[in-house]
Amino acid sequence: MPGGKIVPFPPAGAKTKPKHKNGSESTREAVSREAVFSFLKDTRGAVTWTAADLARTLRVSIAQAKQALPVLEMQGYIRATEHGEWMTTIAGEQISGSAAPHFEKTTVDRALNELRDRIRQLNKDRNSNFTVGKTVAFGDFLGNASRAQAADVGIQLKQRAGREIGAADLAKAEKLLFTSLRARSAMLHLQRYENWMAVRTHRRLI
Repeated sequence: MPGGKIVPFPPAGAKTKPKHKNGSESTREAVSREAVFSFLKDTRGAVTWTAADLARTLRVSIAQAKQALPVLEMQGYIRATEHGEWMTTIAGEQISGSAAPHFEKTTVDRALNELRDRIRQLNKDRNSNFTVGKTVAFGDFLGNASRAQAADVGIQLKQRAGREIGAADLAKAEKLLFTSLRARSAMLHLQRYENWMAVRTHRRLI
C-alpha cells in the first residue's frame, strides 16, 4: 500500500453492535476496508460521488457510509467538494488499484460469460484437483457508464475429494488454476472469494 497507509476499518467479517433507541444492541456486519477500497476503485470514471453512492454500492446504511468518510479523508484517499460531494484522490486511486475505464461493457460481459463457461467445464472435470463454489463479479461494469475497468471476480476454490493437494503445493496449484481460468483476458481480475464481495453490489456467475 502506498506510503504504508492503512485505513483503520475492521477486517472483513467483523461485527459491530449499534444500540437501538431502547438501549438494546443488534449485531451487523462492519464495513471492511477491502469493501471500501473496492468502491473507490469503482469511482475512477466519476468526477464526484456521494455518501449515498457509497452506501448503495456496499449495501450498508447511510450512517455506516458517513462513518467511513472522515477516515478516508484523513488518510488522503478522498476529499470533500464545495457541494457536499466527494472526490477520490490520486492516492485513493492508487490504494484501490483502479485504472482508467477503457473496456467496452459489452466486452467485459462477454469475458464474464466465457469465464462462467470455463468454470462449469472445470466443475464437470473429475480429473481436476478443484471445484469452484461461490463466484461473484463486481466493479464499475455494474454501473451505467459505457466503458469500464477489468471486472474483479471472487472465486471460491474447493479441493475435490480424493484429489487433495498438500499444503506445500496448494498455493502454486491455486495460482495455476486462476491463470488457466483467466485465459489471458485483460478484462478479468481473479482473486480468492471473501464474504464481503457478496455483500456489496455484484453479479453472481454460478
